[in-house]
Amino acid sequence: MTPGVALRGVHRLSSRRVVNVRTLGRVLLCGVTLTACRRETKTVTSNLIEEAAPPPPPAEQSRFSVPLDYDFTSVLRVVERVVPPSFGSMDSVRMIGNDSHRHYAFEADRGPFTAFADGRMLHLRATLAYTARGFYKPIVGPTIGAGCGKGEDRPRIVVELATPLSLTNDWHLASHAQLVRVDPASNDPRDHCDVSILHHDVTGRVVEAARNGISSHLTDIDHKISEVNLHDRVVQWWALLSRPIRLTEGVWLLLGPEQLSMGKPSGHGHVLTVPVTLDAHPRIVTSADEPAVDTLPLPPLGRDTSANGFHINIDGVIDYSTASLAAGLALMNKTVTEGGKTVTLQSLRITPAARGRLAMAVGFTGDANGTLRFVGTPIYDAKRHIIFVPDLDYDLETDSQLINTYTWLRSDELRQTFRDKAQVPVTDALETGKKLLLNGLNRKIGDVLTLSATVDSVAVRGLFITRAGIIVRADASGQAGVTVKQK
Repeated sequence: MTPGVALRGVHRLSSRRVVNVRTLGRVLLCGVTLTACRRETKTVTSNLIEEAAPPPPPAEQSRFSVPLDYDFTSVLRVVERVVPPSFGSMDSVRMIGNDSHRHYAFEADRGPFTAFADGRMLHLRATLAYTARGFYKPIVGPTIGAGCGKGEDRPRIVVELATPLSLTNDWHLASHAQLVRVDPASNDPRDHCDVSILHHDVTGRVVEAARNGISSHLTDIDHKISEVNLHDRVVQWWALLSRPIRLTEGVWLLLGPEQLSMGKPSGHGHVLTVPVTLDAHPRIVTSADEPAVDTLPLPPLGRDTSANGFHINIDGVIDYSTASLAAGLALMNKTVTEGGKTVTLQSLRITPAARGRLAMAVGFTGDANGTLRFVGTPIYDAKRHIIFVPDLDYDLETDSQLINTYTWLRSDELRQTFRDKAQVPVTDALETGKKLLLNGLNRKIGDVLTLSATVDSVAVRGLFITRAGIIVRADASGQAGVTVKQK
């Protein structure tokens, strides 16, 4: 039989309501319930049993990976508006070198830009098709001319720009565009313009003119790209991350976002991926209604590159009926003989005791009939995932009369039996916490954010004896990320 356990949030927001365990039992599996217990303000002395565990330490800083995927198609529209669609004019006649007898004119039409990412660089590429004409004025006689590119197969020039894209502290795109390539599209004759009357290939002249024309607009490109503002969009994402995440009735996960920091962007295809880390202080709280949270204003973007996972405190609550059943499984109907006298163990009941101890009342029959009471301080065994009481001993304050009557009951063997066998497993409580966190950290938030996470470990950090049950405080750690779907 699997003992039932309960898991509750470690931070309390409401002291007005105890979560209905019967209601939660319908939600959770295998008798695992999630409870929230009221904590009352009182003066604590060594003779009192705590109503609740002390509050956990402040939440440890956690880091979530937030790869921001940005489809930079919109950047193409910016560049299209900045870079002229045509260069040169057939009415603009230029001299070739210092030769006043030879001139040329060209006109180039730019095709649309295409974009692709290569590592940290965004590349923008366009093809220019041009028409060129050469003019030769002999010493005697009229000027004669010839050219190329009158038909559909005009010579072509490929223009390629590249810029590293990043984000500024105020969430604008940042660009540092450079001209990477201005070359004939191929080595084929169709992509070269050799004007025979000039005895000169004017392709290089056209390439240089195109290079100068585009270079003069690089600063304009950077300026226009810098006007792309992601601030309002990120503010919406930030608000979504600040919302409480409902784990189950009365229990909420608060991510507590505090800072976004950016690493080095990289890209593939049409998508630029900006590695962003989210600094947060996530915690679990209990509240009948959705907790009210103060959303911090979106801070300036920081600079960093690593995400080292998350840490969240959880409290597992093992009620005393469950603890009694679990410990009694190995002891019920067990026979112990001491000095020729035999008793059979019939019942076992665990209750809280003062000073953080557990009390164990054991009923027996045989050569003596009655109930013995043991007390001791519980300890967690991390290797076996159990709670045991190595210093369990007779409570002489309550059992002195019984022990005086049956002195043989004060047996080292009987005491050692309870020390060895009276164990309470905590695996169910830890697994429940793990499942709840996985449910909370693997979900869609709004229309654009998707949380994903793995819980690598749930480690017990402390035990607390309260009136409600044994509190098993644990630290859940793992890796988590937020995927942003760009609208």
